[in-house]
Amino acid sequence: MYPVLLGEGMWALPSYFTLVMVGFLVCSLLLRREAVRVGQDPVRTIDLCFALVVSAIVGARVAHILFDGFLMDYVYLCFDPEKLATPLPNGQSCVDSAQCLSAQNRGYNIGDQCVDGACMPERDCLRPWMFWAGGLTYYGGFLLAVATAWFLSRRWKWPFVPLCDLAAPLVALGLAFGRMGCFLAGCCFGKVTDLPLGVRFPQYSDAYRHHRDLFPDLLRAQHDALGTYQSLPVHPTQLYEMAGALAIFAYLWFYRRKRIAYQGQALATLLTAYPALRFALEFLRDDARGGVWLSTSQWISLPLFAAGLGLAIYGRRKMHKKVDDRSAQ
Repeated sequence: MYPVLLGEGMWALPSYFTLVMVGFLVCSLLLRREAVRVGQDPVRTIDLCFALVVSAIVGARVAHILFDGFLMDYVYLCFDPEKLATPLPNGQSCVDSAQCLSAQNRGYNIGDQCVDGACMPERDCLRPWMFWAGGLTYYGGFLLAVATAWFLSRRWKWPFVPLCDLAAPLVALGLAFGRMGCFLAGCCFGKVTDLPLGVRFPQYSDAYRHHRDLFPDLLRAQHDALGTYQSLPVHPTQLYEMAGALAIFAYLWFYRRKRIAYQGQALATLLTAYPALRFALEFLRDDARGGVWLSTSQWISLPLFAAGLGLAIYGRRKMHKKVDDRSAQ
């Protein structure tokens, strides 16, 4: 796990955010090239890409705050940090802040100052907007970016559906960059598995802290056997999704891109393939994702899949109707 890709302190580049930005850059350049190929204004395309980057980050951050189960933590962090106070990992009261900082350095998610025997975080009302430190929900960014693209396409008199066909493979490519960032950061981890593909994250990872709370005896036994502090082996769901996103990109970019049979075909493929992939993989994930019965992402996947299926059916019917009309003439 490499949560920091390069640098240290205030100049550190977080792995997840850095790879997301690299993905945006690569996809923006490819979209500009595609716009030139179909006769669209390349300058306006770069303007569109910039607007999509901003809207995607805003949407992803807002969705994380509202739907991933951390809303009240952010509220308390701003208005009442005492409600987030926790004792030391051994259940004892702290004497000074050095004990809290020592526990944080050992991977415990507690505050860094000792107040009345408990470790408490400092008041921070800006934490919800520190998007570069992690906490972005893909579907939130995707939905707001689509809304932004629709608004700008109408304003600039661009055909919206053909624009989506151009962007569809690049959405999948950008997602692959993001999931590699997730793997390096150690977030979005899967459930415990004994399959050979299982990976162990290090002591300071989210997976380790999660297993420390749920399976302390198993972690202790693993440490005795291996001599290192690591999480239990888990499904690398980040890599599963990255592989699936790359497969969608490869199909849309190398095969379907210049063989569009009807407007909206690439978009329909994306809206059916990715939600199906995400819905299935959510059953293997074990991090906090919000939701009732199903995760928040699974609930969003259902209408998106239905929309993609409806678009595919409508497009094919319209295509066959044109063929029949031509035959009748």
